[in-house]
Amino acid sequence: MSDKVTFWYGCNVVRHGDIIRAAIALLEAVGVEVTPAGGAGYCCGTAKDANLRAAEGMARRTVEKFNQHGHGAVVTWCPSCHRHMNGFMREYNDPQFSFAHITQILHQRRERLAARLTHRVERRAMLHQHFGFHEVDVNPLIVDLLKLVPGLELVVPDYAAPGHMCSALAPVPRALPDATRATCEAVRAAGADTVVTVFHSCQRLLCGLESTEPFHVVNYVSLLTAAMGIELPDEYKAWKNAGSEEKVMELIGAERIAAAGDRFFREAILPELMRRPQK
Repeated sequence: MSDKVTFWYGCNVVRHGDIIRAAIALLEAVGVEVTPAGGAGYCCGTAKDANLRAAEGMARRTVEKFNQHGHGAVVTWCPSCHRHMNGFMREYNDPQFSFAHITQILHQRRERLAARLTHRVERRAMLHQHFGFHEVDVNPLIVDLLKLVPGLELVVPDYAAPGHMCSALAPVPRALPDATRATCEAVRAAGADTVVTVFHSCQRLLCGLESTEPFHVVNYVSLLTAAMGIELPDEYKAWKNAGSEEKVMELIGAERIAAAGDRFFREAILPELMRRPQK
């Protein structure tokens, strides 16, 4: 993999600016020069799977943009984006680049990363795993990376949730609540104080558990950057656990609400933030 890459963080992770910044900091720490790319302008097309023509158009545009970057390498974050690039997007535009998942890059360069992890992170943490991301076996890669963190006691449970990340379970009746309940049971059995999520949708859908459960929910990249001495606040989690609409609005602030649009904020964003995890 080239030392100069496009970091394709996808669409839905834009809710989690801390995860994007942490991922970029980690890539830079292992010697990779990063051009970030994501949001609606770089959609993989998965949001339009039911409309092949629309999905094809998104795929063509995104691959062409990556070709124009000229780096010769794309590093993915989102498992849906990675899967679409591997099995759908390349059918509509010839990619002039290699691509790999961020866990693969960090794992390949873990000796460089280890030298930067000098701050202790005193937690007993349980890894929240899924078994459905067949293109890249991320779980053992992340285990190896987290074992580099000084002070971290890592628990790897027998349980792994279906699907490639939590949002994949949402359309299936009772699947997401069942997986959430199983995760809570596993972390209690492990005596852990932290659940470590792998992907952004798991962080988004589980972080609200902090309001009712005696453990924290943290993405793995945040633990790695904490070990580098970089603390990036998880604003989404703070909003999710604020407790009232008034407090959510206070934390987000009038300027950002106005930028999103008051009606859109009240009809789309606020209900999501007030929704509790089901289990």
